Amino acid sequence: KQWYQRRVRGGAFGEAGVDPLISNMIETMIDNKRSNHISGVVGAFNTIMAAQRGEVPCTVTSAQPLSDEHLESLKGALGKFLKSNEKLLLDTATDESLIGGMVVEIGDKRVDMSTATKIKKLKSALSLPL
Repeated sequence: KQWYQRRVRGGAFGEAGVDPLISNMIETMIDNKRSNHISGVVGAFNTIMAAQRGEVPCTVTSAQPLSDEHLESLKGALGKFLKSNEKLLLDTATDESLIGGMVVEIGDKRVDMSTATKIKKLKSALSLPL
């Protein structure tokens, strides 16, 4: 049974044009009952390859969708933090709980400029005894 499953997967990998090194790694993970880790390995590989290509992932979350004008301005500002051989991969999201402002995650850094966080910090400061 295992031999047959391996043969079927091998045929599917071959038809899909998967590199033999990759298909062998996946087969080994399946044989060793580690198939639940395949997506993590693929994610790590994609991260490594993006870094090799000089791609810097960036996620900007705002309370409301950003206009094209704001996006272009943001890309320009974020581009100043990149090296000349790096490329910005900008992804946007919305989260109404931010109330206003935005949260920027670029590479391994996170800058929270949301109104919700400012309110939270202000409430905390006001609750401290004088």
